[in-house]
Amino acid sequence: MLSKIYRVAYREITSVTDFIALGLNLPCRTEGSFAGNSLPKIVFIGEGLMPRVSRMARWVRRSGKFSVILVAGRITFVEEFSNDAWDGVYLFRNQYHLRRILKQMKGVYLYHAFAPKSFYPDLVRLTVKEPFLIDVQDVFSCYYGLNPGIRWLKEELPHERNCLLRSDGIVAQSLEPNIAIRRFGEGTKPPAIFFPLYCDNDMFRVNTKILDPRDIHIVYAGGVAGSHRDRSHYGSIQFHGLIGILDAQKIHFHIYPSPSNIRADYEEYEQIALEKEYFHFHTPVAQDQMATEMNRYHFGILPFFSAHSGQSGEKYRVATALKLFNYIEAGLPILVSEDLVYQSWIVSRYEAGIPIGKDDPARLREIILKYDYSMLAANLARRREEISLEMHIPRLLKFYGEAKGRCDSNS
Repeated sequence: MLSKIYRVAYREITSVTDFIALGLNLPCRTEGSFAGNSLPKIVFIGEGLMPRVSRMARWVRRSGKFSVILVAGRITFVEEFSNDAWDGVYLFRNQYHLRRILKQMKGVYLYHAFAPKSFYPDLVRLTVKEPFLIDVQDVFSCYYGLNPGIRWLKEELPHERNCLLRSDGIVAQSLEPNIAIRRFGEGTKPPAIFFPLYCDNDMFRVNTKILDPRDIHIVYAGGVAGSHRDRSHYGSIQFHGLIGILDAQKIHFHIYPSPSNIRADYEEYEQIALEKEYFHFHTPVAQDQMATEMNRYHFGILPFFSAHSGQSGEKYRVATALKLFNYIEAGLPILVSEDLVYQSWIVSRYEAGIPIGKDDPARLREIILKYDYSMLAANLARRREEISLEMHIPRLLKFYGEAKGRCDSNS
């Protein structure tokens, strides 16, 4: 609650100065070297920087065709989700500051906006003349439908609708946009590319470990929630039950919370780690360090079962998560919930691990030991190039060109 109050106060207080500066047409400062870069610019823009964005930007820049600029919210910016790809960085304070930044952008090829949330991307869509693409992974209208009981979610839906129905193209990191557009039931779907996160080839690590049945290590990296959170919304990332189940089987369970997690959500996990011999709670790591850190363990896990939260069944069926690809990059076979239908299909299709049912964690040791671990790791390493950014980034660059061509022909 305090963090929310701080964010609102920061936005409102800084808006006064930026409203005046916007009227006076005062320039903004930037970080990076883009002022001397003559390449056309892809501007990645959104409120909270997602780790997937910096990974894509690095490969877009590596093509040699574009420079890449980041525009993101200052108060929600997480340094660990960034990298050295950016030719320039702007961190905006409020909507007026964002408009100031947009006014001084020159040489922009297109805007690659990312969500959630959609308020600021929608503002960009209404402001700029260049092509506007919306990049979506988690779609809020897939969580609880079009009439959620959570106020802030309800306020986001009109902006989400605008971005999905009125953009010049959709970069779909999951299958969720299709469901949302059907639910909105209006308009013609913009051109879209299915671009499901993929593995970063720079992060590939070799796994030559031998599985000792007496010393099994499973790792989870991502968001965690404390027991004080509403279970209907956060139940899938409340791991208290799973910790006890794995501890009873003498399986080491390691959790690395997201760098964006607030401390109030993981203090109790630190205490549990002092009490449970086989549970280990670590400090967050940056995205570029993730593969090296995860490579220390035997399995990654996606233990999300629909019975654990009030989120829709559709959300579970079609959602995807970057941690799936982080585990593959690290060379770790994945234990994935069968309720995550799409992600479970990825794991099976690319021989990347073992699907598990909601009752299987209680007998996880037995399940794991039925498999040849070295073979699992070898199959995963053999197939992961097929779902890599290096292989698929040309598709994204082609989509950029098509969006640019459509907008130029309509102008």
